[in-house]
Amino acid sequence: MNPLILGLLIVVVVAAVAGGTAVLQQRFSPPQNREGYNEVAGSVFEIVSVLYAIVLAFVLIAVWEQMQDAQAMTYEESGALVDVYWAAQDLPDENRQAVEALCLEYANWVIEEEWPAMATQRDTGLDGWEMIDEMRGQFNQAIDVTDQTSLGLSQDAEETIAVLSQSRTDRLNTAQSGLSAVMWLVLIAGALLMFGILLLFGVPGRLAHVIVVVIAAAMVALLLFSVYELEYPFARGVAVEADAFRLALERMSHVR
Repeated sequence: MNPLILGLLIVVVVAAVAGGTAVLQQRFSPPQNREGYNEVAGSVFEIVSVLYAIVLAFVLIAVWEQMQDAQAMTYEESGALVDVYWAAQDLPDENRQAVEALCLEYANWVIEEEWPAMATQRDTGLDGWEMIDEMRGQFNQAIDVTDQTSLGLSQDAEETIAVLSQSRTDRLNTAQSGLSAVMWLVLIAGALLMFGILLLFGVPGRLAHVIVVVIAAAMVALLLFSVYELEYPFARGVAVEADAFRLALERMSHVR
């Protein structure tokens, strides 16, 4: 389902539940019976709401930055792959063709196999690593230890493959890096605490109290939904796409 539609549905449902709870509370506990709690509830709500806002803002910023970093990682990795393809142009024909084929196979493998696996948070296997190791092996095989130019080419290729390998490691680690269960407990429990404190207020206008509760519940639900969608950069509704590797395939097709 489209994340915008899903988010809207969740916010509407949470707001409806919160509003319904406030209406039921007013029926069995009129506002005038709770007016004596307003001063204490206000002090407690101020403390809880500020602390919760700080935690929620920190988490939301963290997952957003992780999403941005994840997208940058894909372009760094795909860029390194293209650099390896370019470096292969100076190799003997047999090694060059082998590296070119490996680079194309790697890009297609990432798009067709690893991206769906990351979207469902499954293990991506070792195939990608084996392709990188084979690329390294082809460059090493083509080295002429008596030729300084060949040694320089090998060193440059090794550095480029190292960047490719590190970027791949970062991408796979990020794909599995979500919030801990403890952090989700803090976020959900904090939201429930805020909602509970809001129900303690004895607001003279019943409609005004319902509106306040509904707005607060909807806002917190919206922010929590945003955290949920951004938690895993390569999964869920706003996941990073494999555009970087599609671009790499296009770039490699124009080399030479």
